[in-house]
Formats: sequence, C-alpha cells, structure tokens
Amino acid sequence: MHYLNNTTIHDLLLNLTGTEALNFLHIIETTLCDFSTGNERHHQASPSTTTRPTGQRTLFRPFTSDSSVGCKIIVESPPTQYGKKEPLHGIIVILDAHGHPTGLLAAEEVTGFRTSMNAMVPFCWRKHVESIVIFGAGVQALWHTRLILMLRGDEVKRITFVNGCQERVKGLIETVRRENEVRWRSACVFGFIISSAEDAREQIKDCLAKVDCVFCTTPSRTPLFPADYLTEREESWQPFVSAVGSWQADMIELDPGLLRYAVGVQGGYNPVTGEDRGVVLVDDRDYALENAGEVVQSGLGAEEMVELGKVISLKGGTVPAVSDRQVEKTDRFISEGIKFLNVTP
Repeated sequence: MHYLNNTTIHDLLLNLTGTEALNFLHIIETTLCDFSTGNERHHQASPSTTTRPTGQRTLFRPFTSDSSVGCKIIVESPPTQYGKKEPLHGIIVILDAHGHPTGLLAAEEVTGFRTSMNAMVPFCWRKHVESIVIFGAGVQALWHTRLILMLRGDEVKRITFVNGCQERVKGLIETVRRENEVRWRSACVFGFIISSAEDAREQIKDCLAKVDCVFCTTPSRTPLFPADYLTEREESWQPFVSAVGSWQADMIELDPGLLRYAVGVQGGYNPVTGEDRGVVLVDDRDYALENAGEVVQSGLGAEEMVELGKVISLKGGTVPAVSDRQVEKTDRFISEGIKFLNVTP
C-alpha cells in the first residue's frame, strides 16, 4: 500500500509535461464517457454530505471502476470565532477489485487538479481564450491557472483574478509567475481585482464585458456578479463559464438568471435533443439537480442539462450522430456558444 502526502502529489502533478497533462485530460474524458454513456453509472454509489451544528460539512464521494473501488472524504471546517475557515482537507482511499487497500492519498492537491482538469476538457474546445477571469485565490484557482498555462499558455494573453484579500491574490500571482518562468514560459500577463474595493463592481463589469472565459472557484453562497455583466456583451461569440465551487444547494457562484438566459437563448444548441437552444453542461446531472446551487436556485430541469460525457462521446464517435449536421452544430456550440460547466468536488 502506498501513501502519498500533499507535498509529494503537488510535486508530481506540477512537473507534468504537456504530453502527460494531455494524457490525464484524455483519462478524464474516458471516465466521463464511461459514466454517461457506458455502464459505470450503475455501479456508482451516490455521494452524500453531512452538516454538523458547528458548521462543519463533510462530503463522502464513493467511486468504482472495473479494477478498483474507493472513496474520497472531504471536510469543510467550521468557522473560527473570527469567521475564518481552514482550506478543505480530506483523504482518498483506494482498494483493488478484491478489497485490498492499495493507496491512500491526501485529497487536497488531487481534488484541485482533478476538478480543474474537468473544466479543462471544454476549455480546450474553445476558440477564444485570450482573456480569462478567475474568481478565487485558493487551491482551485491555482490549479486552474497552472493547467490553463500548461495546456494553452501560448494563446492566453491575460488572466485576471478576483478576490477579497489582496495579500492572498498577490501571493497566488507570485507563485504562478515563478512557476511559469521555469515551466510553461507563457507570455500571459497577470492582474487582479480586489472584490472589497469601492469600485470593484465597475472593474468586474468592465473586465467581463470582453472576457473569453470565466472560471469560478469559490465556496460562495451569493452570486459573484449579476447576470447582465455577461448577457449584455457586444461580442459575436459568447464566453465559456465554469463554476466548480457549489457542491451543496445553498452554495452558489452564478446568478440564476445567467443560467436561465443560457438555456433560453436562441442560436444555442442541445447536442442530445437537437434543439436550437442552449444547455448547461454538468458532469453528473442527477447530483447537480439536487446539490449544485446554481441549478437548484435557477429551477433548471433535467432536459436543460447535458452531461459532459455525452458530448465527448458524440464528438469522439462512440455515440453515433444522427447526421453530420449534428456534429457540426455541436462543435460550433462548444467552441463559441455561451456554456456553463458545473462540476462537483
């Protein structure tokens, strides 16, 4: 049995080559396809969460494959008397098909990497990626940035971080600048907006008016910005929006009106039904319906969401397309249409 702590996992993942990172991306794609269009969904136990009176929350996320069984346990600590919380901590236990323990991994770096890599799947389909906004300055924001630079750093011109703590966001930028100089050598420029500043709303509005991709990586319980910051844009293409921080129904990063706009907009495309209307992409539709705050509070129905694995299968040909036109419209929608991805931890 092997035990990998966070430091070891961090070093292994940070030093991946571009080819190795793409291999992980393809593994994620295969896993999503197996879940959405294969038989693996039927062998997955449902994730569950508990909340104690202190405010401590715990996520239990079991998983299976034809070769292994395991479970991830993530704990969100209760707030201190000053209202602050520790970062999420947890553990991943892996067993072989016979139940023998084969691995024990600290969960923080793995979760940051895996969740960010989920978001990289549709990000890598996007046509426009020059300007990016990332809400948050924690582990998720850091791994999103690393993978963006690792996979498409030669195309990205600017990444702007939005966070309430100036010291924290400056520390994040210094970390990725240092890593970028050694590893990816992207010409990307980094900037930040302090969300507690008096003029923050105007800064965020101006920034989102021309953004290509938005990544939300926070445990927020209120929307990070109003829907009209994105719905009233003048660009001919729509931005890609990814929200990964909401894993309970009372957690929300995006204005519910933004999701309702996305599914109602004409000119979108539903790869499953063939309708010319937008959809929200999720990794697990059943879980999102009950636990993704954006989905719950916007009132979206199951028919207005498409699992990422189904789109991957359609693009890869493992699920037969009705026509070449279906594949063509799917490719255009995922590369330029307004699109939301909610991924659970």
